[in-house]
Amino acid sequence: MGDTLHVGEELGLGQSLQGGAYTLTLQDDGNLVLCEPGGVVWATSTHDTGVRCAVLQDDGNFVLYTGDGAAWATDTNGQDADRLVVQADRNVVLYGKDGGALWASDTSTDNPIAAEEPDAAAPPAPEARTYTVEPGDTLWAVAERLYGDGNRYREIAQASGIDNPDAVNVGQVLTIP
Repeated sequence: MGDTLHVGEELGLGQSLQGGAYTLTLQDDGNLVLCEPGGVVWATSTHDTGVRCAVLQDDGNFVLYTGDGAAWATDTNGQDADRLVVQADRNVVLYGKDGGALWASDTSTDNPIAAEEPDAAAPPAPEARTYTVEPGDTLWAVAERLYGDGNRYREIAQASGIDNPDAVNVGQVLTIP
């Protein structure tokens, strides 16, 4: 996904932003964690609270949501946010449209770790799988079953060449990226 989350975008469970050697991940347990190769640098302490996604909202607030509402937020609602960036200096910063910082994790370092070059011997990315649509299936339900996040139905639609995600047929073979 890169190092930036823009207004209106979200991170689902297991998804990450990467800035240099630093990774901001919404873990499967709902904790948003900034890590460096040596371990955890910063976290929201929202593990096991039912967090399902992290959203950079149109109102300027970056929020971790459970099924019942917000579990954690930057409290920047009402501000003109533009993007959340994981920087190569280890800081996570929410920037306004004017370029100024609205919120930061305050984790920057004077000695950032250089990002490693991809290892030539690294295993290849996993190949896409297929799934055959069964009675009662929707793309949302398939994404929920396979990824644990129904919001990822768009990825399946795009990989499968489906223009209308509401129209899937029993027996149709989907590509699961």
